[in-house]
Amino acid sequence: VSVRLRKKFNSINIDCYQIKIAETMKEIKEVQALRYQVFFKEKRAKPSFRQKVFKRDFDLHDNIADHLIVIDKSKSDKIIGTYRLLRGTTAKINFGYYSENEFDLTNIKKIFSSKYILELGRSCVNSNYRTGLILKLLWYGIAKYIDVYQIKLLFGCVSFHGVNIRDIKEEIFFLRENFSLPKQIEIKSLQKSTVINEDKNLKRNVVLNDLPPLIKGYLRAGAMISQEYFVDYDFNTIDLFALVFTENINHKYKKKFLH
Repeated sequence: VSVRLRKKFNSINIDCYQIKIAETMKEIKEVQALRYQVFFKEKRAKPSFRQKVFKRDFDLHDNIADHLIVIDKSKSDKIIGTYRLLRGTTAKINFGYYSENEFDLTNIKKIFSSKYILELGRSCVNSNYRTGLILKLLWYGIAKYIDVYQIKLLFGCVSFHGVNIRDIKEEIFFLRENFSLPKQIEIKSLQKSTVINEDKNLKRNVVLNDLPPLIKGYLRAGAMISQEYFVDYDFNTIDLFALVFTENINHKYKKKFLH
């Protein structure tokens, strides 16, 4: 973790919670253990042999990314939420973006300078803290990070649990109808996305409530979503690509988070 970052990104204390960037290997390992619990134990993703042995979720990107964490100070500094933040400049000189395992980002990399890009990923919250508050605190941290690094473009994969596209066809149609990326920055999946016949009788409010919290978080920040999806059989998810221009973060959100 860069020393420069620690000077710039000061930890934030709100009640008994602290929002900060993980600074030690011990903290990063705790983050990976939390992710293992959520992704592999709760959501039935398939761990590699090494992940199973260490009971931690890790990959190459963990070594180069910043790990935003929320700590509960009242519970002996337990890490209860995390988001992985990978800046474009770091991705460019290392292994690229995690999203490139699933989506073709040629359009974006052609148009936008990597120094203004931030990829979000590996977000999760401890099952005892899922009231929505911790996710809001994580987004508060992301907003501050955006400010520190003058980020103009956020993106990442957002997921539905399960691998059967028919289970989420209403949600997919809803997102396509209301939040699609414009043609110029269309993002293609590296898999063939089967098109399901469209259903015109979708009720907007019902579908919005059905969306996973992480997707709702992105939409609140003004996200646009890819039309194509990627089925990740190892993680037991169907992933879409979400993109946010930080200048378009709606006024209410900006006022709340970027003061």
